[in-house]
Amino acid sequence: MLENYSTLQFIVRGKIFKGFCMRIQDDFHETYAVVLDGYHSFCIWLDNKSEKWCASKNAAIDPDAIDEIISRISFPAS
Repeated sequence: MLENYSTLQFIVRGKIFKGFCMRIQDDFHETYAVVLDGYHSFCIWLDNKSEKWCASKNAAIDPDAIDEIISRISFPAS
């Protein structure tokens, strides 16, 4: 899993996404704040019960972009 901070830059469906994600203190979930250029910030967290990643309801971006962020959080490049 991602330690504390990671820059993000990727392309989904021809659109470039740039920003960063940062692990935030949460006693209940593994939680990350995501900030992308041109979008409102949102959170992504790993639900302990279902073991599935979730995103804030206000994450108004392409679901494929959220999946890309989750894959980078789950399996960061070495």
